[in-house]
Amino acid sequence: MELPDERDWISVANDLLNKCHINRKVTKLCECDANVFVALYNAILGEKVPDYITTPKSQEDDTHNVQAVIDSLALDYLQISLSHITGENIVQNNKESIKNLLEIFDGLLEYLTEQISEASSQHAHLQFLPGMEMDLNLPMNSSNLVNQLVHIATELAQTYLNFNGVVVSSQKKS
Repeated sequence: MELPDERDWISVANDLLNKCHINRKVTKLCECDANVFVALYNAILGEKVPDYITTPKSQEDDTHNVQAVIDSLALDYLQISLSHITGENIVQNNKESIKNLLEIFDGLLEYLTEQISEASSQHAHLQFLPGMEMDLNLPMNSSNLVNQLVHIATELAQTYLNFNGVVVSSQKKS
């Protein structure tokens, strides 16, 4: 039997899948597997998972694919450590790790949706903070928009962390 908290996370997972137009529904938290997280990554970020094994043949391949999702989120997009979440724990159905990764995707989708909504309600040029600008005159394909929003999110996160005295080493996506 599922605990109330687990039902809430199943709802979060299904809400994410629905919002991303992924034709899948989970009934148990353990159904949030490598395929779910790879699909969420592709749908939300509009990019393929780096170093993705197209036809996973083993649990190790699934672990690799989920770890590639986690590593890319941490290094290429969020610029924060996600060492508390591992591909191995996700594949082994560790509920806390699954919840943590769902929470990250839920927050990322919410943030990007808000930014797109705000951008569409304003004029062609936005400035969030000094030096953080978004040019809406550029052709707006999903990848271009996501890249601009991720850049802004990264700058905002670094500004927040620096303001609060947290030292973060970052690697920029090349």
